[in-house]
Amino acid sequence: MPSGNALNYDCNWRFAANVRSSEKDTVGYVLFWSGCGGLSLKKDITVWNPYDAAGQKLVTGEQIECIGLIDKFEYEGGELDPIRISAYVSKSTAADVRAKLARPLTNTKLKLSWYIIDFDEDKKLWYEAAFVKTPAKAEANIDSAGGELQVFIATEPTKISETLDLNVYRFEFQVVPADKKKATLEFATGPQTRLVKRWGE
Repeated sequence: MPSGNALNYDCNWRFAANVRSSEKDTVGYVLFWSGCGGLSLKKDITVWNPYDAAGQKLVTGEQIECIGLIDKFEYEGGELDPIRISAYVSKSTAADVRAKLARPLTNTKLKLSWYIIDFDEDKKLWYEAAFVKTPAKAEANIDSAGGELQVFIATEPTKISETLDLNVYRFEFQVVPADKKKATLEFATGPQTRLVKRWGE
């Protein structure tokens, strides 16, 4: 659930990787990420869809295919405010990102989309908490701070769990709206509480 006026979500990426029906938590997915001069990341992670019921519109079915499992989503809510996403990706995706970042990026434009779902304990209902409404993929640029592009890929792996011998890698990036491009972002704090934000100018 968002904290304060900011639209920040802490997601349980380990739960997303190994959903158990008896448990409920906030989960998020990077659904699309392509740009920076030819870096098109593949949906090579498939996990169970904890929602999979009437009311789910953006993604349907028993499974969700994604590029990465979101750990943190941070956004202050303004039209030009940056969005920062920290996610965990596969070894192959990490290698692709690392190869691209081995040389200075000459193009910082990209298209991306994300999807966060949450559970309302009082109403006992899942709901779609954050996603790109229109267009389906937001157009953005990698942000910079102090002359440094805000994109990072870990070199050290993280185990999904103590019982699964499967490694993932933290992928963190911060984006701002592309010049003269707009996207409509939808957020929710509950099954009936919707908040629509315009991102870009």
